Amino acid sequence: MHKLLYYIAFLLLLSSCEYFQQAQPVDAVVIAGDAYLSQEDIENLLPEQYTKEDSTIIVSSYINNWATERLLMQNARKNISLSQQEQLDKLIEKYRFELYSQAYKQELTKQNLDTVIKLAAIENYFKQHQKDFKLNEDLVQFRYIQLDPLYTDVDMVDKLFNKGSIDAFKKLDSLSLGFKSHFLNDSIWVQKNIVFNRVTTITPSNEERYIKDNKYWKLEDSVGVYLVRFNNVLRRGDNAPLSYVKPTIKQVLLNRRKLNYIKKLEKDLLDDAIKSKKFQIKS
Repeated sequence: MHKLLYYIAFLLLLSSCEYFQQAQPVDAVVIAGDAYLSQEDIENLLPEQYTKEDSTIIVSSYINNWATERLLMQNARKNISLSQQEQLDKLIEKYRFELYSQAYKQELTKQNLDTVIKLAAIENYFKQHQKDFKLNEDLVQFRYIQLDPLYTDVDMVDKLFNKGSIDAFKKLDSLSLGFKSHFLNDSIWVQKNIVFNRVTTITPSNEERYIKDNKYWKLEDSVGVYLVRFNNVLRRGDNAPLSYVKPTIKQVLLNRRKLNYIKKLEKDLLDDAIKSKKFQIKS
C-alpha cells in the first residue's frame, strides 16, 4: 500500500520541479503549490475492504481532483485583483454564516418542533382551501383480481369478489397465493394509470367504455382472467378528495409551523441579546 501511495505521488509531482524546492512537512505525500496531503489523509479515503486496483483508482482520482482545485485556487489568488478577492471573501463569509445559522435552526427545529398535525387541522384547512385542490389527472377507487386462464374455480372467486364483505375479503386474502395479481383496497384513490398497468385489457383507447362509477367487469385475454370493479371515478379538474390530498396538506401545515417557529426563534434571540446587552446600537 505504501509503495502505491508514493508511486502515485511521484507521478503527480514529477511534472514540475518546483514542487521539490519547497520546504514540505515531514509527513507530506502529495504537494500542490503551498498545499499538501499526508499519507494519513490518503489512507482515510480508502474503504475497509478494498483491492489494489480499487485503491489505485480511488487515490488517483482524488489526488488529481484535489491538486486541480488547490492549484486553481492558488493561481486565482495570484491573478484576480485584490478588490475582486475581497468581494469573493465577503461572499464566502456570508455563505459561512448562512450555513452555520441554517444548521443551528434545523437542529433546534428537529429537537423542539411538534410535528404532529391533528386531523381536525387538516380538515379545517381543506374546507377553507378546497377550491385550490383541483385534480390534474383522473383518479379511481377500484379493486381487481387477475387469475390464470387455467384457474379451476373462477366462479367461486368471482362470487366472493362481488360480495365485497369483510368475510369475503378475508377468504380472498387466504386464496391470494393462487392469484396472478390482485388489489382489493378499493377505499383509497389511485391514479388511473394504475388500472392500465394492472388490468391490461383496459387501455387508454377503450377506457371510456370500462372506467365508470359502480361498474363490474369480467375480462379475459391470453394471459389471464380479470375481475374488476370500479366504485368511483374522479376526472381531471374535479375537486380532489380529502384522503388523496391529506399528505400534501399535512406538509403545508408542517412547513407553516416550521416558519412560525423559526420567526419566533429569531425574534427571541434578538430580544434576549438586547436585554443582555450582547446586541447594542451605539448612537
